[in-house]
Amino acid sequence: MSASVTDSAAPHRDDYWAAVSAGDAARAHAVAAGALADGTGVETFLQEVVVEAQRRVGELWATNDWSVAQEHAATAVSEAVVGRLADTLPVGSGPLLLVGCAEREWHAMPALVLTTTLRARGLDAVYTGASTSRDELVSAILDRGPRAVLLSASLSSSLPRLRRQVEAVRGTGTPVVVGGRAFTHGRRWRTLGATAYAASPAHAVQVLADLPRHVGAAAPLTHPGAAESRTVQAGADRVVRDVLAALDLGHLALPPDDWRVVLATHTSHVVDSVASALLCDDASVLVEARTWLGEVVTGRGGDPAAVDRLWEALAHELRDFPAALAMLRA
Repeated sequence: MSASVTDSAAPHRDDYWAAVSAGDAARAHAVAAGALADGTGVETFLQEVVVEAQRRVGELWATNDWSVAQEHAATAVSEAVVGRLADTLPVGSGPLLLVGCAEREWHAMPALVLTTTLRARGLDAVYTGASTSRDELVSAILDRGPRAVLLSASLSSSLPRLRRQVEAVRGTGTPVVVGGRAFTHGRRWRTLGATAYAASPAHAVQVLADLPRHVGAAAPLTHPGAAESRTVQAGADRVVRDVLAALDLGHLALPPDDWRVVLATHTSHVVDSVASALLCDDASVLVEARTWLGEVVTGRGGDPAAVDRLWEALAHELRDFPAALAMLRA
């Protein structure tokens, strides 16, 4: 990144962080307005100030320097700032683009930043919201006839639901572009049947230029793990319940930021990550989930072996699923 881009945002970064960390939406809006008035571009402000602040928020929660309440308050401020920026931009020219999130994916910031970036570049982009259902997507497609649908997934546990969205969108003949932290490895998006992958908002603009006008239905997934994935998804609630019971984590009267509560809360994320790994035929999904959860637990002073015990309990519950067992033990 050039020095000029970084320097144009630098004077506003600390002021914005002070506002976000205090949960002060009015002050954050004022910083954004001041930055734009000083000549900082919308896209530069988003990437160099807002996205950087959100990265910092996530790190502070992960290391237990911030509570979950602080993380939620700060995130809400930035989401409001980005939403207001998007609303101030004129409707662009060209065909409509729909931007949303995977079902049950509440990390809305990447999709909001993408929508606002597209608008700042003069494109007609509409944000459909967090956790956009398949029915909502199809209804919007049939009503409005977009050029493409762009879907964001920050959590690898969201990938099975995103696959169902891809199937629904492609069933209308509409291209679908995916992006977000869940796609750390390139083959995941291909396996899930997306038309294209975008690593960043700027990359999304480039990808859109090369999309086909019409796509066929998503090809069925026939690898052995795909069938197991569907079964794991169907029984996920039971698996979570039994794993929590085995670890004695099912009935905890502790503060929400206690490591045991965090571990119990994220057990469903791990089970869904098993389904994702199976669906994508990619064991690295589980490696990433285990590493991240271990860091979060130990960062809160938790037992370093707790995640190992969770994996053992999960392997016991999924002992009749050979592909899942192989991935859990990879």
